Amino acid sequence: MQQWYKRRIPRRLAATGAIAALALAAGCGFAARNDSFEMPAHSAAAAHGVPLATDSMEQAFPGQKMPVYWLENTDSGVYLYREYATDTRHQEPMSDAIAYLLAGKPADPAWYTHLKSTDEVGVSIDNQNLITLDLPAKVFSATLDEGLAERAIQQLVFTATAAASNAGILVGDTPASVRILVDGRQNATVFGGHRLQDVYQRDAKFMAPIWIIDPQFGTTTAVGAVKFHGRTSSFDGGTFYSLQSKASDGEPQVITAANRINDESVEPDGSFTLTTRLPAGSYTLTVWGKEAGSDAKVGEVSSDFTVR
Repeated sequence: MQQWYKRRIPRRLAATGAIAALALAAGCGFAARNDSFEMPAHSAAAAHGVPLATDSMEQAFPGQKMPVYWLENTDSGVYLYREYATDTRHQEPMSDAIAYLLAGKPADPAWYTHLKSTDEVGVSIDNQNLITLDLPAKVFSATLDEGLAERAIQQLVFTATAAASNAGILVGDTPASVRILVDGRQNATVFGGHRLQDVYQRDAKFMAPIWIIDPQFGTTTAVGAVKFHGRTSSFDGGTFYSLQSKASDGEPQVITAANRINDESVEPDGSFTLTTRLPAGSYTLTVWGKEAGSDAKVGEVSSDFTVR
């Protein structure tokens, strides 16, 4: 038994997403002029020795939230980061999440995708948790090198499987997988020369070594006890965090310079939770890892948020 969904998103929204995607590409230092992109020169060397993230499927998220995965260039490499986006259409979880990835604007201005906007998203899922995405060729029209092509495909894979898991529509314990069709064709050549495989699964090596899950970038939380929730890889030298506030003159003020997260408080899947009391204001939470014998910050990520 296979469920099939095919829907159209408004062309106005698709056009807005295309403009946003170009702006994001330019902001990441890519030349949008010829629509051809390559991995940053330092990526391979920087990623060497960075501990892998631990993958775990998403749990149901209360309210109208959907998981969407974006790319970000960091000092440690190019990785996938998850955003929980608010969706008011809520017609079908997987196609809504893919549509947002292709035409929406990420919360963090450093996040981006090289996938192109479209007003057609086809999605199906069978009783073996095989998700089939059917997208038009223009989605894959950018010319990418192997590294970026792999990551763009994993954006689709992670977003589709996360949306299915988050919505509670996966069956049994069979790992979710994704087949990508281009205008109904399997094994198409995309991104200027990359041939699609038959089926894909989530590949944890593309996940960021550290995530800040909450407070999510750009969000507002209530005054009082503020919960910091994140995930980290297993760093030999530990995982650290700092917290800054923004003064009235716009200058940052250090609240916590560098605190190590207690190893015993990190769960087997890498998740951790910290709680602190904060007054109203604007804040930046930063988390990073260290390898034994080095003071270098690895996998550093930050989230700007507001307390009211």
